[in-house]
Amino acid sequence: MKSIVLVCAFACVASAAQAQQPSPQTPGPNFILKQIVPTLPTNEQLEVRVRTATIQPGAVGQWHTHPTPPIVYVVEGTLSVDRKDGETVHTEAGQAVIEPVNTIIRGTNKGETPVKLVIFQVSPPEVPESHPAPSQ
Repeated sequence: MKSIVLVCAFACVASAAQAQQPSPQTPGPNFILKQIVPTLPTNEQLEVRVRTATIQPGAVGQWHTHPTPPIVYVVEGTLSVDRKDGETVHTEAGQAVIEPVNTIIRGTNKGETPVKLVIFQVSPPEVPESHPAPSQ
């Protein structure tokens, strides 16, 4: 069972991505995006996390970091992810993005309709999804 979960997890990570790593490859007929990630978590046990989220128009999330790379698929709307260094990445409905690891970011909805997301992350069970950014 563990090998099936790992194979599925790695297949999803390899197929749905776009973000902080080098430019993504052109997607094939069955890929939303395809990109090589530099590293994935390793552990005796890995937990696969898939959740949904909705960001209301005008909402601005808290600054945070991720210890492992979440893959975000935008179902509706346009997700804007601000980096503390000033860069903003926009991901539109039907696109996916890998959010950067150990980089201070926040999600925002600069549009007029809700942003609906599916978020996938593989992590050791004891590792949280994210950490609040340190105060400055």
